[in-house]
Amino acid sequence: MSLERNLIVSVFLVLLVSLLAGATLTYEHAASEVRTEMNAALMVGRRVVQNAVDDSAEQTDPDRRLARIVGSFNGDRHLRAVLTDGGGRILMQSRPQAPRDPAPRVFLNLIISPAVTADVDLPAALNMKGLLRLQTDARNEISEAWGDVKLDLTILGIFFCLVLALVVRTLRGALRPLQELCSALMRIGAGDYGTRLAWRNMKELAAVQDGFNAMAERLAGMEVQNRLLQTRVQYVQEEERGELARDLHDEVAPFLFAVSADASLIRQYAAAKKFESIEARADGILNSVSHMQKHLRHVLSRLMPDVLLDLGLAGAIETLVHFWNSRRPDIEFILHIDADPLDDRRTAVAFRVVQESLSNAVRHADPTKVEIRVEQTRDGCLIEVIDDGAGMPHEPSPKGLGLLGMRERVNAIGGRFNIENRAGSKGVAIRALLLHESEVLATS
Repeated sequence: MSLERNLIVSVFLVLLVSLLAGATLTYEHAASEVRTEMNAALMVGRRVVQNAVDDSAEQTDPDRRLARIVGSFNGDRHLRAVLTDGGGRILMQSRPQAPRDPAPRVFLNLIISPAVTADVDLPAALNMKGLLRLQTDARNEISEAWGDVKLDLTILGIFFCLVLALVVRTLRGALRPLQELCSALMRIGAGDYGTRLAWRNMKELAAVQDGFNAMAERLAGMEVQNRLLQTRVQYVQEEERGELARDLHDEVAPFLFAVSADASLIRQYAAAKKFESIEARADGILNSVSHMQKHLRHVLSRLMPDVLLDLGLAGAIETLVHFWNSRRPDIEFILHIDADPLDDRRTAVAFRVVQESLSNAVRHADPTKVEIRVEQTRDGCLIEVIDDGAGMPHEPSPKGLGLLGMRERVNAIGGRFNIENRAGSKGVAIRALLLHESEVLATS
């Protein structure tokens, strides 16, 4: 059963029990009123008869006197006077007033009780003519009680219907935002990040609406970034492949040709038995192989930087700086590393930040000096790469992936990333703070 139906059924049962309880109390009150009224009517009737008996105007005619006494109860709403002989045969009786609005037989059977009778003592002259008995007739009183009960039940029924209708409307209005939220979450789960909630005049749900819309907006932004990353990855891959191909062609291919040439000469010298010339060619081969090995290590450091992390963060960064210094000796590299050992994940992120920052500075900024600082602070590991190059354009190239990649890596581990042009001088300052794990948990 749904929450809405469950609440409606619960309220319905409560109202139904209240209605039944009200009907029961009304019935008990009506029955008590009828019994009280009948007893009072019987007492009044006995006084009426007694007053009639004490009247001496008709003492000379007992039959007429009894007829007047019985007739005085004609049209009475509560009593019937019955005159019987000694054998119980009815000699005469009064006719009570008929109810104007008779109660239903079911209600009449519920309320009515056996008639209460009372024998009236008559003077000896009258007592010889028969026995006078007063009987209660509750039909008129029950009809009055039925009118009251009908009014009470009508009020209770209207109240029941109004409260139930109000509860149903209120519940549906209150649960509609929950249904809309579930539907919106399903659309978000299906990838529709343009979904927004627009609840009006619901102050209690304003925080939920604002939080959901902010979440949807962030997801939409992340989707745009992911699509942008996907479109740039292919370009970067092609660019890296082309650069590696040119690097291998320019650096390795000449030495391979030199090794091949030296090996051919060694064969010729061996055939001509010029052994004194073989040693020089062998040294040339060793030098060429040594140069190629060194260059291949640099290539591997670019392709698989995690291998360098076996040397530790400081060793990996020093190797990276040596790589760029060998290619750009005109740039002054200043290195300050004073950081406690980090876990593998933060070490990898720190290295990537330094690697990408150096690559951007050397390749795009044309600096004369690059300063690299890695130090431990109270909040975490601070990484700074500052150059004095051309600075960063106000509108970065849409093909650039490095800055976005660095920011995503740092944010993924709960860190802080900032990049800006240096104020009052040339160059760019890149700063990343890799927070301690306790700081990340405290801010999350």
